[in-house]
Amino acid sequence: MLGRAFEILGVFTQSRRSMTLSELARGSGLPKSTTHRLLAMLQEVGAVERIDDRYQVGLRLFSVGICSAEVELRDAALPFLERIHRATRQTVNLAVLRGHDVVYLAKMSGGATPTPASVGGRLPAHATAVGKALLAHASVDPARSRSHPLVPRTPATIVRPDDLHACLEGVRLRGHAIDREEAAKGLACIGVPVLVGGKTIAAISVAFPSGYGSGEQLVSPLREASAAIGRSLGVRYASA
Repeated sequence: MLGRAFEILGVFTQSRRSMTLSELARGSGLPKSTTHRLLAMLQEVGAVERIDDRYQVGLRLFSVGICSAEVELRDAALPFLERIHRATRQTVNLAVLRGHDVVYLAKMSGGATPTPASVGGRLPAHATAVGKALLAHASVDPARSRSHPLVPRTPATIVRPDDLHACLEGVRLRGHAIDREEAAKGLACIGVPVLVGGKTIAAISVAFPSGYGSGEQLVSPLREASAAIGRSLGVRYASA
């Protein structure tokens, strides 16, 4: 029952904050009667609110969400992300690794090329610079996982495990990851990991049109921001 309730909640997105019963049933793949019953339960605990014939995420979930450790991470990172955003005028991201995907905690849009990332959204880690920066320091080598195929997003996406393994070795040697039209055509990205106490907890990146060059000039600002975020979080954890 709880799993099905989260299937319904997962239908909501930043671009679709309010939906009808039919839309939620269709999006979750659940029968309309089941969806209606679960929405009534979610309303009762304040997880969902109903306005006329439409449903939206309730304030109860917002109150719970701000207790997440990822909120503290995002708050610590924002001042440094804003600095990079002002300097580059390109899209800046903050993400964490969850399974085989990255989940975006912050995004500051810029540049002329749209990016597929969205706050709270997921992308396959092997197809993104933030993802490769995180995978390179993961405890398990994802390139050797037989249970999870590397699905392409574009013709440039790495799909062979040996190629991904070699790519991640390069990330570890360079200290930064590169995505050239692997997540979206016309888009390139440079990503670096964020470390606290020697442990990689997140990654930040700058996305830019692939025609603008290699993006090497972004590596130093990203490393400086990453180190500053790590120091900020280290101080917070030490004083907690």
